[in-house]
Amino acid sequence: MKILVVCQHYYPENFQITDICEELVKHNNQVTVLTGIPNYPQGEFFAGYDLSHHRHETRNGVEIIRAREIPRHKGLLHLAINYISFCLFASLKALTIKRDFDVIYAYQLSPILMVIPAIILKYLTGKKLFLYCCDLWPESCEAFISRNSFFYKVIKFFSTWIYRQSDVIGVESEDFLDYFVRRHQIDKNRLLYIPQFADSSYLDKDFTKPHENINFVFLGNVGKAQNLDCFVEAFSKVKTQSKFLVHIVGTGSFLTELKEMVKGYDLQSKFIFHGRHPVEEMGKFYAIADVCIMGLTGQSIIGHTIPNKLQGYMAAGKTVIAAIDGAAGRVIQSANCGIAVPAGDVDALSKGIQDFLDHPETYKMCGENGRRYFKEHFHKDQHIKSVETVIETLNKEEADQWIPYLKIEH
Repeated sequence: MKILVVCQHYYPENFQITDICEELVKHNNQVTVLTGIPNYPQGEFFAGYDLSHHRHETRNGVEIIRAREIPRHKGLLHLAINYISFCLFASLKALTIKRDFDVIYAYQLSPILMVIPAIILKYLTGKKLFLYCCDLWPESCEAFISRNSFFYKVIKFFSTWIYRQSDVIGVESEDFLDYFVRRHQIDKNRLLYIPQFADSSYLDKDFTKPHENINFVFLGNVGKAQNLDCFVEAFSKVKTQSKFLVHIVGTGSFLTELKEMVKGYDLQSKFIFHGRHPVEEMGKFYAIADVCIMGLTGQSIIGHTIPNKLQGYMAAGKTVIAAIDGAAGRVIQSANCGIAVPAGDVDALSKGIQDFLDHPETYKMCGENGRRYFKEHFHKDQHIKSVETVIETLNKEEADQWIPYLKIEH
C-alpha cells in the first residue's frame, strides 16, 4: 500500500512514529511522511536541518517531506507559535503534495492541530483517515489553561471537530475508549485499543546483579504528574528499614521540590539523585534495581494512560510498584508483575513497599511474568500488525461497512 503519514515530529526527533514508518516499509509498503523541521525538545533546529536544508529526503526507505515551522524556543507563547506555524505551513504543503497514496495515517502527539493537514488531504483526495492518538486533547493543555476559560472551550471545540473527521481512532489505553464516546461523542465502533510498543532489546538481557541493599529505581521525567511526592511520603513510613535505597534517574520540573521533600522527611540517606543519563546507559540502572517504581496523578483521564516506562520496566524483567489508576494498574495486576495501588494512596503504597521489603521471595517471579506479558501485548510486531490491519481495512472500497466490525486482538 501507499501510505501518507502526517506528524509534526519525526527523525531525528525521538518518537515511535519513525520506527513505525520504517517497519511499514520493511513490510513492502510505500511510506511518505509529511512532518516538520526537527527542533524538539531543545527548541532549536537540529544541526544540518533548517528552512533550506534537508527539507526533502529519504531515510531507510521512507520519503520525508518537511514543511516549514517556527522553532519551539522557550515559553508558552513560542510553543503556541510553533504549533500554529506547523499547522499552517503543513496545510499549505498538503495542497501541493503528490496525492497517489491509498490511506492517510495521522500520528497525533501534541498539539492536535498537527492533524489538520491530514484532514485537508482527506477531503482533497477522498481517502480514509486513521488517527492514532498519543495525547488527549483538550486534556493535555489543562496544565496551562483553566478548564473554565474561553480558550479552553475553543480548544475543546476544535479537538472534537478534528477527532470526528477521522474514520478510525486508535488509542493507547482502554480507558480512553469511553473518554472519546463521552467527551467527543465519537461512535464507539470507530475506536480501537492499540497499545503502544516499547523497546524490546531488554527482553533477553540479564539484569540480575548481587548488591547489598534493596534498590528501588525510578527512571524518567521527574514532573508533578509522576506523583513522586506520594513515594517520598510512603518511604518515610518504612525508613526504619536499614537496607534499602531509592534511586531517581532523570530530571524535570519537580526535581527541586522533590529534593526538598526528601530533606523535609529526613530521607537524604535513602534517596540518591543520579540526574539525567542517555538511553544507552539505562541498562546499568536496571542492573542495580530490585524493583522499579512509577506513579501518575489521578486527577484527570491523563492519569489513566499506560506510561512507556511501565513497558520498559516489564521488558527489563523488573518487579513494579506503582501508585496509578486505570489501565496501567490493571496491566500490572493482569501480568502479576508487582504491586499497583490507587494514585495518591500513601498508606496502601507504604504497605506494599513494606511487604516487598519483608517478603522479597514472594515477588521472585514478577519480573518474568512482566516479560511474558510484554511479549504478548507490547512488542513492536503486535503494534505494527494492528496498524497494518486498520490501514488495509480502510483501503478497501467497502471500508464503511467493514470498520464497525474491525477487531484487533491483543
